[in-house]
Amino acid sequence: MRTISQSGRFCAVCGTTEGPYLENLCEKCYKKENPIEFDIQNKINVIICPLCLSIKIQNTVVDTWNKEDGLEDIMREMVERKILEKIHTDIDYHYEFEDNIEESKIMNYGVKEFELRTNITAKPFEEFSEFEKNYHTRIKMVRTSCDLCVRHKAGYFEAILQVRGENRKLTETEQENIEGIVDRIMTRYIDAKMSYIIDPETDVDGFTCKVSTKYLAETIAREIKSATAGKMNVAYELKTKNKEGIDVYQNTYLVRLPEYASGDIIEFENKMWIVKQITERQIKLESFDNHEQKKFDRKRIENRGKKLTESVVEREFLLVSSDGMNVVIMALDNYENFDDDLKRIPLNKQVGENIMGFIYEDRNYYIE
Repeated sequence: MRTISQSGRFCAVCGTTEGPYLENLCEKCYKKENPIEFDIQNKINVIICPLCLSIKIQNTVVDTWNKEDGLEDIMREMVERKILEKIHTDIDYHYEFEDNIEESKIMNYGVKEFELRTNITAKPFEEFSEFEKNYHTRIKMVRTSCDLCVRHKAGYFEAILQVRGENRKLTETEQENIEGIVDRIMTRYIDAKMSYIIDPETDVDGFTCKVSTKYLAETIAREIKSATAGKMNVAYELKTKNKEGIDVYQNTYLVRLPEYASGDIIEFENKMWIVKQITERQIKLESFDNHEQKKFDRKRIENRGKKLTESVVEREFLLVSSDGMNVVIMALDNYENFDDDLKRIPLNKQVGENIMGFIYEDRNYYIE
């Protein structure tokens, strides 16, 4: 704070002998010769999207979807912040705001303007009285769809997501699981207006959809890959250039499910197995000889195994009797009885219970 000088006996401009003085000027003349001005904007444009209610003020955008405050409080906070950002001074000052912003009028197309008054008080000189001045700012309302909502309405998307089986169709269970994963992820992003999918299709050939952003597409693809032990590839296609002349690419995220699916029947090392679980590196198989489960290297199974799922004929059986070592099985399609080893029957099956299975090359196999 600058110090008042008492060296002069009268004001050099008006001649008053009533001090104090600064640079040989009284308070009135000094303030007149050296006015204090604050850079307060006299007009601020506020752009509001009528679809998502986002607010944009001088390149600052606030998405109101995740805000608990109402439009009135959000707009007021943004306008006041923009006014304060423009004030650059070393003088200590205080401010107060007054406005006529009303939430009920913000989306009223008959109301185009609000007004905000900024009251500035400052005391730059210890012996001089406070400086006080009011500034008026006109808040002009512009209601127009934001860029994101325009894109959404136009069906804009940055990526394509595809899920396919490796040399096979998808099972019904896999289709349901993939749709469940997509639904769970989209629930997490329900409040993100630029997170959406377009034209989802699911059938035995796979799953396909268009995705609003590359980030969302990659997120979904990675979760499907993790849940299915699949493999993910990304392809890039040049679509256009943006306003700055930068290349804009559309990404395709492809998740390829393993060649074998849970429940597949395979022949491996001259034995019959059913696939129980698949991970990135291993496949767990259950033997039809004794229903013991073993883990094998996935690549080894994929290279040497032979899938027989489409070659077997489903069959239902009845456990007729058991002596603790052997059993009598009846095929329910023709009521023919067979003797078999108890070890080949699923555990905990009781006499009189039905057993699901299949027949392959004239031999019965039992699943559950």
